[in-house]
Formats: sequence, structure tokens, C-alpha cells
Amino acid sequence: MDADSWVAVAAIAQVATVVVAGWALIYAHGQVQAARDTAERVAQPDVVVFIERDPHNWHYMDLVVKNFGQTTAYNLRITLPPLAVVPWKRADTGEEVTSLYVPQTIAVLAPQQEWRTSWDSGIEREEYKGELQSHFVGHVEFDDKMNPDRPSYRNPISLDADMLRDSMHVTTEKSRTVEKALYEISGTLKGYKSQHGGMWVYTVPGDDERQYYAAVAERRRANREHIGRMLRGESEEPRSTEGNSAGTEEESGSSEE
Repeated sequence: MDADSWVAVAAIAQVATVVVAGWALIYAHGQVQAARDTAERVAQPDVVVFIERDPHNWHYMDLVVKNFGQTTAYNLRITLPPLAVVPWKRADTGEEVTSLYVPQTIAVLAPQQEWRTSWDSGIEREEYKGELQSHFVGHVEFDDKMNPDRPSYRNPISLDADMLRDSMHVTTEKSRTVEKALYEISGTLKGYKSQHGGMWVYTVPGDDERQYYAAVAERRRANREHIGRMLRGESEEPRSTEGNSAGTEEESGSSEE
């Protein structure tokens, strides 16, 4: 290969090197930018509006506004149509309430902090099935600073008030399980051991049973008194001889006749 050919090959190699280096630089820049965007998304607040079962009474559903992000969310603005509830009347004014109160703005939600309110009872909503609106669509906007210098974040809202219908709930809390009830029954049965300390079952008429225990109590009392006299060294009281005297007199009288 002559010198001109070597020069051409070297030029092509240099061009290829420059192209590969440029492509690698562009790819690296893209990766860095993607990593930066991911880090920003992870670090930003993330507010979600959703329906959740009431943790203490699973027949009720709650409306929850929660910040799942790692930074504080500021200036939350909630846009939703009126959320229908089973009609009820306020005790103070007598006014009929047909929709749930939802604040249009919330100043601050720290990471993992939430705003929650009880929406409705699933049992009561079942009585109004087909009469109450169930699906609601809106959005929530929020910032990562009190005075943002860039556009606000925005998440969509889609609520279905029927999402918990015909659902089942299993709890592992001891206070709400059969295990707790069995413990309570066992504790109660432990008290049913004495005649006067719990429940007592008689297999004979009550009067007969009471007379039997009265006689037992009398015998025990007499035995205690006898043992007490013996310990004190007292003699037994003489038995009554009225009956024997009467019999003797009658016999004597018969003899005289």
C-alpha cells in the first residue's frame, strides 16, 4: 500500500474516532440529564388524592390527600366537583348536607403527611344505590416552595365511590378477632367454679337443692361447735329428758291402777 492509501486510511480512522467520541459524549450527556431528572422527580413532593377504607371502621370510606414525596408540598389547590354524600342534617342549623366538604387549598403537607376526612358509610350508600353520583374527576396542583420560581406540579384525580362495594376485609388485630373472644369466654368460665361466685347449674328442683345445702351447713356448724367444746375441755350438754320423764310417769300411773 502506497503512502497516499495510508494517509486516506488514517483520515478515515480519525473521522471514525471523532464520530464515536461525539456519540459517546452525547450519550453520556443524555444519561447525566436523565439521572438528574430522576433525582429531581424522586426529591420533589408527590401529592395524591384517593379513597381509602376507614382504618377503625371498615364500613366507612375516607377521602385522603397525602404527600408521598420526599420533600414538603406547598400551596395545594384541589379542583373537584361536589362529592355526593348520603343526605343528613346538621344538628346546629338543621341544614341538609348533600356534599362532602373539601378544602380548595391546603397550605402545607410534609412528607408522608396527610389530610383525611370521613366521606360516607358504604351501608348507607347502598340504600341510595343509583341515586348518588359515584365517579368524580379533577386534579391537584402543588409547589415545592412557598414562592415557586417554576411551574407548579399537577396530578390527576379520579375517584370512584363504589370501588369498595362488595369487598372483604380481613384484620389481624387481636381486639377484633375470634381469638380475643375466646380469651374472654375462657376468663368468664374460670369464675363459674363456686356456688355464689358465678353461674351454678342444679340438676334437681331448686328447693331440694337449697334444703340439702342448708342441712350440710348445719352439720358443719354443729361439728365446729363440738370440736370447739372438746378443745376447751367442756363436757357435752346433757340431752333433754322431758320425753323420758313423761314416759316414766305414765308407766308409774299404769302400775298404780
